[in-house]
Amino acid sequence: ILGSAIFVAGSFTGGSFAWLQIGFIYGTEHYPYLFISSCYNLPSLLGQVGWSLKDSLLSGRIGSLDLHLTLQWALRLLYLGALALSAHGLTRHLRARDPRVLIAIAAPWLLMFALLGQMHERYLTWGAVVSAVALGVSVRLSIIHFIISIASTAMIVHVMLIDKKLDPTLRAIDFLQGVRPYASFVVLACVAVYLWDALAVRIPVFQHREVRSGTTPSLSLGPEPEEA
Repeated sequence: ILGSAIFVAGSFTGGSFAWLQIGFIYGTEHYPYLFISSCYNLPSLLGQVGWSLKDSLLSGRIGSLDLHLTLQWALRLLYLGALALSAHGLTRHLRARDPRVLIAIAAPWLLMFALLGQMHERYLTWGAVVSAVALGVSVRLSIIHFIISIASTAMIVHVMLIDKKLDPTLRAIDFLQGVRPYASFVVLACVAVYLWDALAVRIPVFQHREVRSGTTPSLSLGPEPEEA
């Protein structure tokens, strides 16, 4: 309510919204590309098959209002949907006092890089750092944390090598360029596993199973028989 009141007051009193334009809107329009430099994510895969950030997916008209759903907004809506699922899983883990609440906290940082457009390669560093909480949850998720960290490092190294383009590093540049589609699938799979755990759903093979005996021991109040 307070935020809405500030916007309304600023609109009617001629206030300046430069803080909004420079601090938030400028960054979303300054780089109108699906991805920047070398990224292992969904927009990178879409870019390789010919998509661009402003491509129109759906268009419609409501009265005098023209509506267009661009790929940029479709990715944003996909991220918001995944964010809502993470929040739902977070509440379930809190009620159950489950350590996977840490995964639900880390998942949005990974989803941001995996799904949103206009990402720089260095943005996965935040997700890699936050995903270290997996060390307190399970070995499987800890391994995924290290995979994400390696992917983040590889992207940064790739960009640094491209900036210099020294002769001894040209082969490494070509290698990192060639593995980018495969690395994108690996990162997306790792993020999907984090989201799965954030939703409070366990993969059946990792569920704990109780071994129960087929017979129930009888209760006897008499003396135990003596062994021969």
